[in-house]
Amino acid sequence: MKGRSLVIPVLLLLFTMLCAVHVADAEQYSLYGKPLNLAGYISQGATLSLNNKGYYDTARDVQSLLTNVFVEGDYSFRNNLRVYAAGMFTADWVYDVKSRNQEWNDQLFDKSRSNLYMDNDYWQVLKEAHVTWSPGDFNFRFGKQVVAWGETDGFRLMDQINPMDQSRGFSDVEFENTIIPIWLLKAEYYPKVETGWLQDMGFEFVFNPNISFIPNKTIQPGNDFSGIWAPNARIDNPFVPGGEIHLGSADTYDVDKPRSLSSKGFEYGFRVKGIVNDAIVTLNYFYGIDNSPTVWNMPIPNRIEMASDGKMLLHPNFQGRYDLLRFAGGTFSRDIPFLKSSALGGVAPVIRLEAFYLFGNTLAATDTTTRGMLHHTDEVRWALGVDWKIRVPFINPRSGITIMPQFYHRKILNYPNGKSLIEHDNQALLDPDNYMTTLMISTSYMNNKLTPSFFWMRDINRRADMFRYQVQYDYSDNWRYTVGALFLGGLDNMNNGVMNNSFEFYDHKDQLYLKVTYRWG
Repeated sequence: MKGRSLVIPVLLLLFTMLCAVHVADAEQYSLYGKPLNLAGYISQGATLSLNNKGYYDTARDVQSLLTNVFVEGDYSFRNNLRVYAAGMFTADWVYDVKSRNQEWNDQLFDKSRSNLYMDNDYWQVLKEAHVTWSPGDFNFRFGKQVVAWGETDGFRLMDQINPMDQSRGFSDVEFENTIIPIWLLKAEYYPKVETGWLQDMGFEFVFNPNISFIPNKTIQPGNDFSGIWAPNARIDNPFVPGGEIHLGSADTYDVDKPRSLSSKGFEYGFRVKGIVNDAIVTLNYFYGIDNSPTVWNMPIPNRIEMASDGKMLLHPNFQGRYDLLRFAGGTFSRDIPFLKSSALGGVAPVIRLEAFYLFGNTLAATDTTTRGMLHHTDEVRWALGVDWKIRVPFINPRSGITIMPQFYHRKILNYPNGKSLIEHDNQALLDPDNYMTTLMISTSYMNNKLTPSFFWMRDINRRADMFRYQVQYDYSDNWRYTVGALFLGGLDNMNNGVMNNSFEFYDHKDQLYLKVTYRWG
């Protein structure tokens, strides 16, 4: 049975690879006298656990064998009319390789196959598909696309239009593959206003007609649902075996969401942008639906069974809904010339600021059991980042080192007294003031072929951290090799931390990852 289960996916993969190799030598075709460009990549990755102590929430040795096949193409009917489409095939062969592994099956990881073995929803296979028309000073784009409003790394602030898919983990801190394109209409107008202090002014309008309601795809409790990324969620109880109860997948997940094409799912965004006195400035407004639901515990008995490690496994029952998301804010970016130093390479640092005011955010509390117990609060969220390329000759005598620190603050106004508010979807605790920092450092060697990087995210409130060490090597224009290590963890309540929060959820998930990528076009 195992051999036969592999036949179809392997044949499909080989066929796609043969197609890719066939077009690799032809970057551009001609169709009716107009250029047709094709490009793409094939990647094969693997992750290996760095924690082999037999914890219930993690798997030993090989944890994933992920294949991605990406193909994109664009065709220009006229100089101002262009069509673009992109698709991706994604499969994790670890479910075939470990299908007879007793420990893997006892920990219920095999049950997550239906969610994570192969991405087969249409919106996962069809990444983007849109038409762009650019008459005069206008630019119109309709179709499945990404609208980027922010530039933060490791987290998203202003970027709230497109949902995210983080069901396969946290290694992609640049969000290359985690942002989900959705069906949007984007209209831009550039009136060519030029003054001494204002250039490149533009107006942007975004409308989501809710053709398909696609929310965030996040990591949920339960090995049988989220696989090797299932959080180590648990309940302390000194009177049960092992002193704690595992939190498993939900038996009930009753979340109201807008029906496709329903006006309740319509979203509107407006942005004014321009260069003001050498600074890139935008003013943003958004009215729509939060991509993550407000979720609370249902007041009904929960099913309990025994996990493979002898501890109790509780299956909760959740109810929820998708609430309004309304904010107004802006972004600011410019270089700081007076900080330019010849001793550091002569490059001025760039400062980035993103901020918005959130109106009437809906949050549940730890004791919420009905809709009437939800709380409505305004919020201020802002982030400050710096991008600075400096020269440190004893580390890299030829290329600069890019240093990118960020600071994030989320202020919840009128926080209810005596309550503990929780985050949308994952139910992590929120404080009145929530702080986070990140640091990205990267450089390159061998004429930009070898690129080492380091990323650190610190949840200050929860005293939790994520570290990512990565090296990429571009052997040629086609071949890229990536190796990295991911370390996550935090302090639990026995060590002056907070259990069931932030990266403490993933304290056992340290892993080594490798990937080989072939690119064409």
